[in-house]
Amino acid sequence: MTQQLSQLLQENEAWLMERILFYSKLYNFSKYTSTLLVAWRMSISGLTNSLCMAFQSHAGKEPQFTPDEDYAADPISRFGRLEAQRHRERGITLSMFLGLLKYYRDAYVELVKEKGPEDFKQIWARFVSRSFDRFEIALCTEWVTTNNSQRISSLKKTNRNLANEKNKYLTIFESIPRPAFLLDKDMLIDSINISAANLLGLTCDTVEIYYSGGHSTVGRKTEGHRKPLDAYLPWLTEEMNAFFTGDILSDRVEIKTNFFGENKYFDVFFSRMLDVSDKFSGILILLDEITERKKLELQLNHLATTDALTGVHNRHRFLERAEDEVYRSERYNRHLSLFMLDIDHFKKINDSFGHAIGDDVLRALSAECRKLFRQTDIFGRIGGEEFSAILPETTLEEAEQIAERLRQSLAQIKVDGLHDSISFTVSIGVFERKEGQNLSDILYYADKALYIAKNSGRNKVVTWHHNLEAS
Repeated sequence: MTQQLSQLLQENEAWLMERILFYSKLYNFSKYTSTLLVAWRMSISGLTNSLCMAFQSHAGKEPQFTPDEDYAADPISRFGRLEAQRHRERGITLSMFLGLLKYYRDAYVELVKEKGPEDFKQIWARFVSRSFDRFEIALCTEWVTTNNSQRISSLKKTNRNLANEKNKYLTIFESIPRPAFLLDKDMLIDSINISAANLLGLTCDTVEIYYSGGHSTVGRKTEGHRKPLDAYLPWLTEEMNAFFTGDILSDRVEIKTNFFGENKYFDVFFSRMLDVSDKFSGILILLDEITERKKLELQLNHLATTDALTGVHNRHRFLERAEDEVYRSERYNRHLSLFMLDIDHFKKINDSFGHAIGDDVLRALSAECRKLFRQTDIFGRIGGEEFSAILPETTLEEAEQIAERLRQSLAQIKVDGLHDSISFTVSIGVFERKEGQNLSDILYYADKALYIAKNSGRNKVVTWHHNLEAS
């Protein structure tokens, strides 16, 4: 029976914690209690362990009282005296402590009656109730036997500890290298650290931030600083409101914004106050400017996806984006056409005029193609002098017309050589995707059309039809 009660109490510590928190909030004790769940968990665990040891030391028999009892011998009494010392030092009054203790008692008795075995409910409930009686007597004895000088000394010590804790909090808060904002339940700025003040361009020194009427609130004595966050950071309004009205505990977003006339990137971290007492039900926001990192990432991405010579998509990026368009074409049953384009006699240009002039030809071709293609089209260099383009929402007939305009336009380009201007022509193979065909399929047929164009005189557009294969 002893082990059964111990098991019941230990397995339901979360249930007890929720029930006691409920009573604490209902009767407004929470304004004086800890905000952190771990403190409540430790309180329940300590009390549960003491009850279990008391049950074992009394061999399951109901505790009684004697006139010579010193209330220091059994576990529950010792725990009561210890709790008296702890809470008295914090400035808690005896009546306040005993009031909340009544609801602790109610929670433990309710647990036994709701979840205990039917045969033992009454026995266990009386044991728990008697144990709480001993707890209270031991607590009161310890509380009242301390003289005034001891109490004053204890309170002074506690006050010094609290002051040190406050200074520790302030030091940590101000030492955070990121701008930190604490918002209250009304979404008004409660506190900001020095990094945040510097970010916003607010002028103040450390002493003013520390002691201007609140924890690090800039100019709290001038209530003008206690504004909604969007008064200072309007670009954060949408994300902040989304987090505030949601139910997740934390979130992280990346934002690009114009900040004091400059394009900036910020990594923004949102977190709700972890306050089970609901005294401080606000939000913590941390900002981290990542502009230089983003610029580097964009540069690296550009290098990884762009052909260095021409500035168009490289082969890998072109095929990656082309796969996406093929997927959309298949899923939504939309038209999709593809070009394969090759510069005629490009080796002769390199051999005759040099590779530098050949590079100029590649750049001129790319520039002209980018002017002619739509923003939705995808154009890339997939080989030495070979290029390809994906044209979404484009039929074979439309693609053929676009290819012909491109061929004629490229034939008009003049590239400056060492002595004379150089012209060049292109051959283009065109194919429209059919249902069920993947990217490899359409590249294959467009390449076959290009092969025919090159082997039938060059400087022409050939569209691939399956009847070409027969011929």
